Amino acid sequence: MPVEIRLKQIREAKGLSQNALARQLEMSLANVQKIEYGKAKSIPLDTLEKICLTLDCEIGDLLVLVKCA
Repeated sequence: MPVEIRLKQIREAKGLSQNALARQLEMSLANVQKIEYGKAKSIPLDTLEKICLTLDCEIGDLLVLVKCA
C-alpha cells in the first residue's frame, strides 16, 4: 500500500504558503516541496514532529495509507 502525504491539504487549511511553512520549520523551500509532492525518499522523525507541531496535526493526519483496489 502506498503512503499519501497530505501536507499540502493541511498546510492550505491553516492558510500557510510553502514559503511561510519553510520559514517556520527552518527548512529550505525545496525540502518542503519535496515532502509535499511526495518526492522525498525519507522524512526524519524529528522533521515529522516539527511539521505536526507547526501545523497542529497528528502524524496520522499527515501520512495516510492508500488502499489499492
